[in-house]
Amino acid sequence: MKTALRFGSLVLLFLQGLAYGQSSRDRSKDREAIIALEQEWLHTHDAATLDRILASDFVHVVPVDLFLNKQQHIDWVVAHPEPKDRHTKFDKLSVRLYGDVGIVNGSVIATDENGEELDRTMFTDVFVFRGDRWQAVNAQENQVRPLGEQRH
Repeated sequence: MKTALRFGSLVLLFLQGLAYGQSSRDRSKDREAIIALEQEWLHTHDAATLDRILASDFVHVVPVDLFLNKQQHIDWVVAHPEPKDRHTKFDKLSVRLYGDVGIVNGSVIATDENGEELDRTMFTDVFVFRGDRWQAVNAQENQVRPLGEQRH
């Protein structure tokens, strides 16, 4: 009886995990894979690499009142490469996993060749695990302004 009860409890836990989108993947490896994709995405201007990272239904919300689809995002990035003397890096990076969904929040700092800060943005990217890999389905970033600065 105890064995049947334990087995029933295990089956129930497994089914609950499926219902909430949980999987048997290693969460630390999922986190590492998403961070690696973020690093690659930050530093690439290559259409093939972006095509692999971005899902077919990718949407990029940009602060000029536009929603870019995957191809529009790729076209813009390829047409506007970073200047050679501009360097970007993550300042803050947090990955939260919810089953087959990963949400990344962070900030990106752009500096010149002397290490002087040129620009800072905050972002949210959403990844989904499909077809045995993580892909970005949504991105949005905002320019960082000094606290208290008014919008005009």
